Amino acid sequence: MKTGRKTVLIVVVLAVILSAAAIIIISIPKEPEKALLKVMSDQVDLQVRNVRLSEVGDSGMKWEIIADTARYQKKENLAFFEKLTVKLVTKEGRTFVMTGDRGRLNTESRNVEIEGNVDIVSDNGDRFRTDHLRYRNAGKLIETEGSVVMENKRIRVSGVGMTLFLEEKKVALLSQVRASFTGERREKQ
Repeated sequence: MKTGRKTVLIVVVLAVILSAAAIIIISIPKEPEKALLKVMSDQVDLQVRNVRLSEVGDSGMKWEIIADTARYQKKENLAFFEKLTVKLVTKEGRTFVMTGDRGRLNTESRNVEIEGNVDIVSDNGDRFRTDHLRYRNAGKLIETEGSVVMENKRIRVSGVGMTLFLEEKKVALLSQVRASFTGERREKQ
Protein backbone atom coordinates (compact mmCIF):
# COMPACT_ATOMS: atom_id res chain seq x y z
CA MET A 1 0.00 0.00 0.00
CA LYS A 2 2.90 2.27 0.60
CA THR A 3 3.69 2.19 -3.10
CA GLY A 4 0.12 3.24 -3.95
CA ARG A 5 0.34 6.24 -1.61
CA LYS A 6 3.66 7.26 -3.10
CA THR A 7 2.24 7.06 -6.59
CA VAL A 8 -0.79 9.16 -5.63
CA LEU A 9 1.49 11.64 -3.85
CA ILE A 10 3.77 11.90 -6.93
CA VAL A 11 0.76 12.40 -9.22
CA VAL A 12 -0.65 15.12 -6.93
CA VAL A 13 2.73 16.90 -6.71
CA LEU A 14 3.16 16.74 -10.49
CA ALA A 15 -0.37 18.07 -10.98
CA VAL A 16 0.34 20.97 -8.60
CA ILE A 17 3.65 21.74 -10.37
CA LEU A 18 2.04 21.61 -13.82
CA SER A 19 -0.86 23.80 -12.65
CA ALA A 20 1.57 26.33 -11.15
CA ALA A 21 3.63 26.34 -14.35
CA ALA A 22 0.47 26.85 -16.45
CA ILE A 23 -0.63 29.77 -14.23
CA ILE A 24 2.83 31.37 -14.46
CA ILE A 25 2.97 30.98 -18.24
CA ILE A 26 -0.53 32.41 -18.67
CA SER A 27 0.15 35.35 -16.34
CA ILE A 28 3.42 36.41 -18.03
CA PRO A 29 2.67 39.54 -20.06
CA LYS A 30 2.99 38.79 -23.74
CA GLU A 31 4.72 41.13 -26.12
CA PRO A 32 2.39 42.37 -28.82
CA GLU A 33 2.80 40.46 -32.03
CA LYS A 34 5.22 42.17 -34.32
CA ALA A 35 3.80 43.25 -37.64
CA LEU A 36 5.02 41.30 -40.58
CA LEU A 37 7.52 43.06 -42.77
CA LYS A 38 5.55 45.11 -45.24
CA VAL A 39 7.18 44.65 -48.61
CA MET A 40 4.75 46.64 -50.74
CA SER A 41 2.46 49.57 -50.14
CA ASP A 42 -1.27 48.87 -50.21
CA GLN A 43 -1.48 51.24 -53.17
CA VAL A 44 1.04 49.30 -55.29
CA ASP A 45 -0.53 46.75 -57.62
CA LEU A 46 2.73 45.31 -58.94
CA GLN A 47 6.41 45.62 -58.08
CA VAL A 48 9.21 44.03 -60.11
CA ARG A 49 12.99 44.12 -60.47
CA ASN A 50 15.13 44.32 -63.61
CA VAL A 51 12.43 45.81 -65.81
CA ARG A 52 12.44 46.19 -69.59
CA LEU A 53 9.37 47.84 -71.11
CA SER A 54 9.11 48.57 -74.85
CA GLU A 55 6.47 50.20 -77.00
CA VAL A 56 5.96 51.57 -80.49
CA GLY A 57 3.62 54.57 -80.47
CA ASP A 58 1.02 55.55 -83.06
CA SER A 59 3.34 58.21 -84.47
CA GLY A 60 6.13 55.71 -85.11
CA MET A 61 8.06 56.81 -82.01
CA LYS A 62 9.66 53.79 -80.31
CA TRP A 63 10.70 53.82 -76.70
CA GLU A 64 12.16 51.41 -74.23
CA ILE A 65 12.51 51.75 -70.45
CA ILE A 66 15.06 49.70 -68.55
CA ALA A 67 15.09 50.03 -64.75
CA ASP A 68 16.38 48.36 -61.62
CA THR A 69 12.89 48.34 -60.10
CA ALA A 70 9.38 49.37 -61.08
CA ARG A 71 6.14 49.80 -59.16
CA TYR A 72 2.81 50.06 -60.90
CA GLN A 73 -0.29 51.76 -59.49
CA LYS A 74 -3.16 50.80 -61.75
CA LYS A 75 -5.69 53.12 -60.15
CA GLU A 76 -3.52 56.19 -60.92
CA ASN A 77 -2.13 54.80 -64.23
CA LEU A 78 1.40 55.43 -62.97
CA ALA A 79 4.58 53.39 -63.10
CA PHE A 80 7.50 54.43 -60.88
CA PHE A 81 11.08 53.45 -61.74
CA GLU A 82 14.41 53.46 -59.90
CA LYS A 83 17.73 53.78 -61.77
CA LEU A 84 16.21 53.99 -65.19
CA THR A 85 17.28 54.36 -68.80
CA VAL A 86 14.78 55.53 -71.41
CA LYS A 87 15.66 55.08 -75.07
CA LEU A 88 13.58 57.06 -77.57
CA VAL A 89 13.85 56.40 -81.30
CA THR A 90 12.03 58.87 -83.55
CA LYS A 91 10.27 57.79 -86.72
CA GLU A 92 13.27 59.26 -88.64
CA GLY A 93 15.61 56.97 -86.68
CA ARG A 94 17.17 59.57 -84.35
CA THR A 95 18.00 58.13 -80.94
CA PHE A 96 17.94 59.80 -77.51
CA VAL A 97 18.99 57.92 -74.38
CA MET A 98 17.89 59.44 -71.07
CA THR A 99 19.09 58.18 -67.68
CA GLY A 100 18.26 59.19 -64.13
CA ASP A 101 17.87 58.07 -60.54
CA ARG A 102 14.04 58.01 -60.51
CA GLY A 103 11.29 58.20 -63.05
CA ARG A 104 7.54 58.13 -63.51
CA LEU A 105 5.48 57.08 -66.51
CA ASN A 106 1.84 57.94 -66.99
CA THR A 107 0.62 54.80 -68.74
CA GLU A 108 -2.27 56.63 -70.46
CA SER A 109 -0.58 59.77 -71.78
CA ARG A 110 2.86 58.14 -72.14
CA ASN A 111 4.42 61.20 -70.51
CA VAL A 112 7.63 60.49 -68.60
CA GLU A 113 9.34 62.43 -65.80
CA ILE A 114 12.92 61.71 -64.78
CA GLU A 115 14.80 63.22 -61.87
CA GLY A 116 18.14 62.94 -60.13
CA ASN A 117 21.37 63.05 -62.17
CA VAL A 118 19.51 63.23 -65.46
CA ASP A 119 21.61 62.73 -68.58
CA ILE A 120 20.42 62.78 -72.22
CA VAL A 121 22.67 61.60 -75.04
CA SER A 122 21.65 61.87 -78.69
CA ASP A 123 22.92 59.67 -81.50
CA ASN A 124 24.92 62.60 -82.94
CA GLY A 125 26.87 63.09 -79.69
CA ASP A 126 24.95 65.93 -78.07
CA ARG A 127 24.78 65.51 -74.29
CA PHE A 128 22.40 67.32 -71.93
CA ARG A 129 22.61 67.26 -68.12
CA THR A 130 20.00 68.47 -65.65
CA ASP A 131 18.30 67.42 -62.41
CA HIS A 132 14.74 67.00 -63.70
CA LEU A 133 13.04 66.65 -67.06
CA ARG A 134 9.72 65.76 -68.65
CA TYR A 135 9.05 63.99 -71.91
CA ARG A 136 5.70 65.10 -73.35
CA ASN A 137 4.48 62.42 -75.72
CA ALA A 138 1.78 64.55 -77.39
CA GLY A 139 4.26 67.22 -78.50
CA LYS A 140 7.25 64.88 -78.84
CA LEU A 141 9.36 67.19 -76.70
CA ILE A 142 11.69 67.03 -73.72
CA GLU A 143 11.62 69.96 -71.32
CA THR A 144 12.97 71.21 -68.00
CA GLU A 145 12.71 74.42 -65.99
CA GLY A 146 15.98 73.70 -64.17
CA SER A 147 19.61 74.37 -64.95
CA VAL A 148 20.86 72.51 -67.99
CA VAL A 149 24.20 71.99 -69.69
CA MET A 150 24.46 70.93 -73.33
CA GLU A 151 27.79 69.75 -74.74
CA ASN A 152 29.16 68.26 -77.92
CA LYS A 153 32.55 68.27 -79.67
CA ARG A 154 32.24 71.91 -80.73
CA ILE A 155 30.31 73.75 -78.04
CA ARG A 156 29.28 73.88 -74.39
CA VAL A 157 26.06 75.77 -73.61
CA SER A 158 24.47 76.25 -70.19
CA GLY A 159 21.25 77.91 -69.19
CA VAL A 160 18.08 77.68 -67.17
CA GLY A 161 15.10 76.00 -68.79
CA MET A 162 15.17 73.99 -71.98
CA THR A 163 12.82 72.61 -74.58
CA LEU A 164 14.06 69.96 -77.00
CA PHE A 165 11.70 69.52 -79.96
CA LEU A 166 12.37 65.99 -81.19
CA GLU A 167 10.46 66.14 -84.48
CA GLU A 168 11.70 69.61 -85.45
CA LYS A 169 15.28 68.75 -84.36
CA LYS A 170 15.52 72.03 -82.43
CA VAL A 171 16.58 72.93 -78.92
CA ALA A 172 15.74 76.14 -77.05
CA LEU A 173 17.49 77.27 -73.87
CA LEU A 174 15.18 79.72 -72.12
CA SER A 175 17.30 82.01 -69.92
CA GLN A 176 20.76 82.76 -68.50
CA VAL A 177 22.34 81.21 -71.59
CA ARG A 178 26.13 81.03 -71.75
CA ALA A 179 28.13 79.35 -74.49
CA SER A 180 31.76 78.55 -75.04
CA PHE A 181 33.21 77.14 -78.23
CA THR A 182 36.03 74.62 -78.46
CA GLY A 183 39.28 76.38 -79.38
CA GLU A 184 37.98 79.79 -78.28
CA ARG A 185 38.70 81.26 -74.87
CA ARG A 186 35.95 83.83 -74.78
CA GLU A 187 32.37 83.24 -73.65
CA LYS A 188 29.37 84.28 -75.69
CA GLN A 189 26.12 85.40 -74.07
